[in-house]
Amino acid sequence: MQTLLQDLRYGVRMLAKSPGFAAVAILTLALGIGANTAIFSVINAELLRPLPYPHSERLVSVATANSRIHTTNGAVSYPDFVDWRSQSNVFDGFAAYTDASAALTGQDNPAHLLGANVTTDTFDILGVAPELGRTFQPGEDDAHHLVVVLSDQMWRQQFGSDPNILGRVILLDNTSYTVIGVMPPSFQFPLRPEPSKFWTSMSPLYENSDGAPSMAAQRGAHFLSTIARLKPGVTVAQAQAAMDVITASLAKQYPDSDKYFTGHVVQQQALLTDSIRPALLVMMIAVSLVLLIACVNVANLLLARSTARGREIAIRSALGAGRSRVVRQLLTESLLLAVIAGALGSALAVWGCAALVRLNPESLPTIGDIHIDGWALAFTAGISLLTGILFGLAPALQVSHSSVADALKEGSLSTTAGRNRHGLLSGLVIVEIALALVLLVSASLLVRSFVRLQDVNPGFDPRGLMTANLDLPDAKYSDAKKAQFSNDMLARLKTLPGVEAAALVYPLPMSGDEMRTSLEIDGHPVPKSEVAHTSLRVASPGYFSTMRIPLKQGREFAETDTATATPVVIINETLARQYFPDENPIGKHVAPGISTGPKEPLMREIVGVVGDVKFSGPAGENRPESYVPYAQIPFGSFTIVARTSHDPESLAKPIFSVAQSIDKDLPTYSPKTAEQYLNGAIAVPKLNTVLLTIFAVLAMTLTAVGLFGVISYSVAQRTRELGIRMALGGKPADMLRLVIGQGVRLALLGIGAGLVAALALTRFLSSLLFGVSSTDPLSFIVVVAMLFAVVVLACYIPARRGSRVDPMVALRYE
Repeated sequence: MQTLLQDLRYGVRMLAKSPGFAAVAILTLALGIGANTAIFSVINAELLRPLPYPHSERLVSVATANSRIHTTNGAVSYPDFVDWRSQSNVFDGFAAYTDASAALTGQDNPAHLLGANVTTDTFDILGVAPELGRTFQPGEDDAHHLVVVLSDQMWRQQFGSDPNILGRVILLDNTSYTVIGVMPPSFQFPLRPEPSKFWTSMSPLYENSDGAPSMAAQRGAHFLSTIARLKPGVTVAQAQAAMDVITASLAKQYPDSDKYFTGHVVQQQALLTDSIRPALLVMMIAVSLVLLIACVNVANLLLARSTARGREIAIRSALGAGRSRVVRQLLTESLLLAVIAGALGSALAVWGCAALVRLNPESLPTIGDIHIDGWALAFTAGISLLTGILFGLAPALQVSHSSVADALKEGSLSTTAGRNRHGLLSGLVIVEIALALVLLVSASLLVRSFVRLQDVNPGFDPRGLMTANLDLPDAKYSDAKKAQFSNDMLARLKTLPGVEAAALVYPLPMSGDEMRTSLEIDGHPVPKSEVAHTSLRVASPGYFSTMRIPLKQGREFAETDTATATPVVIINETLARQYFPDENPIGKHVAPGISTGPKEPLMREIVGVVGDVKFSGPAGENRPESYVPYAQIPFGSFTIVARTSHDPESLAKPIFSVAQSIDKDLPTYSPKTAEQYLNGAIAVPKLNTVLLTIFAVLAMTLTAVGLFGVISYSVAQRTRELGIRMALGGKPADMLRLVIGQGVRLALLGIGAGLVAALALTRFLSSLLFGVSSTDPLSFIVVVAMLFAVVVLACYIPARRGSRVDPMVALRYE
């Protein structure tokens, strides 16, 4: 211990003697460690930290997939869910849920709240008890038990932490619910960016007042999500085998609806993080390469510095210090640098985590807060120690291996680097250049991909377009009243100053919502299991002109397309091309699988064909879409779209006021411009591109600094050689070419190695790219040219200094 303290004290004195060297080394390492810690904190929160439920590793979801139309949206019908639950023996519990929303009224100001509609055993499966009261009991899943469980946030914000909240009756969507419980502050379900404020029990046998069948009678209606808890000792593979048997049996029993459906058992955490896992792993690899480049840089600095300390090390050895003692002293100094850099890196990581959340707060599932916790600090400590060993070991071994006699004979100012030391320096620079090229090529590919993504035509004009959502509760609004409300709402919106056009639609493109349903084509009968599918939207007259979606054939919806008029439909170009390839679709009849009341879906006359719209994002494929008039299928939820020549965000309050003027209990919610929806659709690719570009630029900067240091060191050690060359007739231009040539040779070797590595590694980026190949030649050419230019510039300054050596000064230098 005493020896260690001596080494530490001596290391501190040595660093204090060279503050410039220490500052550069610490800052270089801190940047690499801080970036690694920040990305690890995100990975820890999203991929590693358990879900906030007891024994969360046993929580799974059973998601459906349709092998015929290649969809894996995970939605389950209620009858299938009931069969899965009753026939499986591998789960301790099996629940279903769906998102819900409601307007809370009876207060001073109505509020729109996001919640969930769940089966009664959901909370038992999650293993979380309420903070107050109780959760749902068996039998409370029918329409007569209108009970609700509140979140802690809703209890505090909407009801002022009322201690008498249990038993209180509140109004949700104009329906009375009795509060039976309040969940703990940390409880969230489902896990998503906006947490649920309330939970109601699912009523599978409930039939709407218009006579529409209950969810228990609709095996083909897939809209539920599931969560289940595996029995102790049961693996995901065993559960999957059990589900394969069940779904195969149901496919034979119900061929019309289940023939092509299978169930996939996925761990809940894996399901939540599936979309971001590849990007996070790529980022972790990228920051690891940045840290490796930082280590190489500091190793180069230590090797260059070791020349000046050669005589000191030789004297230590001559006085009896063994090689292991010398290595230990040098490693102690390296670890001291790493520990200081780790502390600074932790501070940088705190800022980095906050910056990541600000860059894209909605792209990450809400599994846990992204912050520097104990695991992140442990990671920082571990990576700091590993870094200290990594960059300190090679220089320490190199210096300790030097000849004592040679070092004592040579002057400290005239010592020339040995061949081995020079070779190690050059090798490290080659590694730096190769790693930097890999990162630069990766960043270039993502940049080109992102540019291509931004250039994609979404199918409508988002400029000047404002949107807001509104829900009309079934308990208060019949179909006729919904149609009347929409007409009144749009008429008043069109009178607002600056509003050029207004309409409504559900679901809105780019919102992430989709209604996928069957599509029967008149004159082309097929078995129900083979029926076509379409994405369905309901829209008001003027929707296509408001969105500026081009009309290709026929007409738009008109005010005369009412509930009593001829049922009509408008289709997109993709649907027309797939199902009417060689004929004019206008006047043909199709029946999207949707209707009001107990009636079968009606055959509808195709009256128009419109352009394709990207419904999920610019990278999404075009799908067959059909539109029906809102007046003929009046939904309780819709999105208002209004176009203005002014700032679209200025319409948020007027739209809210118009809705309130018609019904004071109806708040609009989630006001967004269409451009904000578009930006949200490309937020994850944007974050990936920004981060990888930052890391690549940092890597290139560190590489340039490292090469500059090596060439400067080489020029300093070759001062006498350069002087002799000048004395023998050499010109400054010759010296310039000589020194730059040394750097260029290293660059060419590094670029060659980097190209091989980049060609092998960038294929792992394929899932993150859009419209660009992972071997895109232009990206490689631009990066090589840019990196080569940076290398030449880094060599030029020390080379210029070397070309100005005075022969007389150089000859008496030693």
